[in-house]
Amino acid sequence: MAPNQPSSSARFVSRNKELPSRYTSIVDILEEKIAGGRLVNVMGLVKDYQTPRSTNGTDYKCTITIYDKSLEYQQAGISISIFRQEEEMPRPTAGDVLVIHSAKVQSYRDTISLITHRSTSFHIYSAADIPEPPQSALCALQAPQNSRSLGEADHEYVSCLYHFTNRSSIPDEVTFQNKVDQSAHTKDKFCELNKISDGKFYDVIVNVVKAPFDDMGKTTLWVSDYTENDTFHKYSWDGQHTDIHTTTKWAGPFGRRSMQVTCFEPHASQVKTEVQLGQWIRIRNLRIKYGRNGLNLEGVLHEDREFKRNQIEILKLDGKDNCDPRLIKAIRRKKDYETLKKKQHKSFSENEIVGDAGGKRKAETEETPKLNFEAKAKAETRGSPAVKCERSEHPASSISSILETVLWKTTVEGEEVTLTLPFTCVTYRTNVRVVDFHPQKLENFAAWRRTTEFDVLSDGGSDSDSESDSDHGSPALKNEQKIWEWRFALQLEDADPKLKGEKEKFWAIVNNTEGQQLTGLDACDLRRDPDVLNSLREQLFRLWGNLEELKLQEQNRQFTNRRRLAANLPPPSSPMDIDHPHAQQKTGDVKNKGYSSVGLSNKPFSCCIQQAGVKLREPDPLLADAGEGRRWQRVYNIFGTKIQDLAPDSP
Repeated sequence: MAPNQPSSSARFVSRNKELPSRYTSIVDILEEKIAGGRLVNVMGLVKDYQTPRSTNGTDYKCTITIYDKSLEYQQAGISISIFRQEEEMPRPTAGDVLVIHSAKVQSYRDTISLITHRSTSFHIYSAADIPEPPQSALCALQAPQNSRSLGEADHEYVSCLYHFTNRSSIPDEVTFQNKVDQSAHTKDKFCELNKISDGKFYDVIVNVVKAPFDDMGKTTLWVSDYTENDTFHKYSWDGQHTDIHTTTKWAGPFGRRSMQVTCFEPHASQVKTEVQLGQWIRIRNLRIKYGRNGLNLEGVLHEDREFKRNQIEILKLDGKDNCDPRLIKAIRRKKDYETLKKKQHKSFSENEIVGDAGGKRKAETEETPKLNFEAKAKAETRGSPAVKCERSEHPASSISSILETVLWKTTVEGEEVTLTLPFTCVTYRTNVRVVDFHPQKLENFAAWRRTTEFDVLSDGGSDSDSESDSDHGSPALKNEQKIWEWRFALQLEDADPKLKGEKEKFWAIVNNTEGQQLTGLDACDLRRDPDVLNSLREQLFRLWGNLEELKLQEQNRQFTNRRRLAANLPPPSSPMDIDHPHAQQKTGDVKNKGYSSVGLSNKPFSCCIQQAGVKLREPDPLLADAGEGRRWQRVYNIFGTKIQDLAPDSP
């Protein structure tokens, strides 16, 4: 029997078993029916695998191509870029079934693909062990490398997917393995500028730091990747230094961080018409040699008739998940350089540094204490099935333990002292319910900001320790656009039913990435997109029940009270809220205690919480524990929590 045909016994099972509703067909993604940036679940058969390779960072990258029944008679598939530690990488073989949860849709160089996200999980079913339908494929499931579990509906569909899908586009084992081996030996010519040497050819990712200019039939520009090379020309920052080729002041970067690149035709015309100051570009097969002075390395780009691809590419900054990790690393170096330059500029202005003889402030380092947190399993309460937490197997922590102050004993000048830590970097799982939210209106749950090149960094380019400065701040992009992000907070109350009296509460922030995972929606202008606003309201209703309704009633009641007091009218003789008589509360109580949770009809749920610290301005020197004019503020963030689809076939 041909390998792409189902077995005889499998033919009697319905071939039309539908893809479980929480999964997306691959053809819908490739036809762009799913917006870029959305998180999707997919499953498909493996037809190609490129082995993990270092990204010159802490992670490795591998690429897997899969297809499903929507593409079974086409040669198409969708590639998935997976970033993980090398030991965490999947190792599929030809025809294995790969199940991916929470992968992000991306469009790069007009190609639609998927890329892993922090919450992405994957499972592999070994092709040789997948039983015929209607049997479950659970027996073929390899040991998962994550905590997310699959349901019986998933296992059953995997059997149907494998046995009822045309497998003619899957190469045989020998061909598949040969391609895998070939991918492991592909030469990577990429190099950072601090490691280049004379007479060799490299691929580089660089920032244009001096606008291109015509130089007698060729085009010259200056570039940097913010590494330092002893063979580069040194630009000193004395406030008067000028460009070695012009009388204009050199704008930076200073030190030995910049290299001249000379482009001949056809590259010269492309650079003159397309490349601009401040852009990040990739230059392929760039020749490195010493310049006329014999002292400084420079780059030269001649026409290469054997090189078929465009050798100069303007890189798009479409968000962290769509960027080359090497570009992100270079932008991180630029940000660090800008921070250093700003501090030096301030020092020059205050005359605190005088030449090389200036004293250097001794850096004080303290070892971050390790917090031994012994999580004790608490009595679980029946939670909402609409909300899932990625660390469901971890013991739950009480709110009181999350909020408690952490003391650290150390020795100062020979004496033992006890310090109160402003915050600790700890994660928890806890059982809570939502009793309030901020902002007060759902329309304000998404906010916008302008784009900068630092948006591709993991922290979004924000810098809590820097001040706004038009000359030294984060650079805005040309043709800048508004980026809409989720930005709201939930007040959570301990859901332990054993606790009596008033229960402890705290505020947890939901940032853009976790807001997308929580709601399953992309942030946008909610005032101009009522459909997304309605979808958001429906999703959050499953999270917090009638909370929005009660808050609206409370706001209306307070508004009525203010109007009554302004008109010197007597108080009403009947309860303000006849529908919720137990929710009566004085305005002063609301202000002092926060929104009352009495009358709420929501269910508790399990969620993941991360404790962290942020720097705030602090004029009092005695309270400035985060440096001059700054203090630490403990904050809590929600992560790894999702309002899930409650379709009948969901586990």
